[in-house]
Amino acid sequence: MIRAVCPEDAKRITEIYSWYVANTTITYEITLPDEAEMLRRINKISAQFPWLVYEENGEVIGYAYAGKFREREAFNVSVELSAYFDQAHCGGGRGMEIMKALLKELENYELYTALACISYGNAASKKLCEKLGFELAGVTHNVGYKFDQWLSLAFYTLQLKEYKKI
Repeated sequence: MIRAVCPEDAKRITEIYSWYVANTTITYEITLPDEAEMLRRINKISAQFPWLVYEENGEVIGYAYAGKFREREAFNVSVELSAYFDQAHCGGGRGMEIMKALLKELENYELYTALACISYGNAASKKLCEKLGFELAGVTHNVGYKFDQWLSLAFYTLQLKEYKKI
């Protein structure tokens, strides 16, 4: 079941995300956020954009959300997407399901471009982006440093609706 996030999900979302922070270069965050920080993020983001959770057997096993791409006002027509799943529940098409649901939610917003900024070399995220119709817009090399290695970002974009004068 895919549904909107609620404050009670913060603990489980923190658990899921913390694994990625502690063990991967999928996120460039280094300091583990605590539950209070995750709740602050949920409240801030979901006040403006959709944040969805994926539940199985009553347990949150993953989540996806849309957030601001950049702070400058001209970027208000674009949104950056993120998704994370508990390691025991990766695969099986769940990422595709929640991302399609998130993109469907975004149809109700005055947004024109969705971005996915993924760690360069993340094959699973690359495959998901491409299946969803995202196109590689470019790679920024050596823009992060984590686990004693330089990291690069791949930027993927997806047109959400027809570009017009607004």
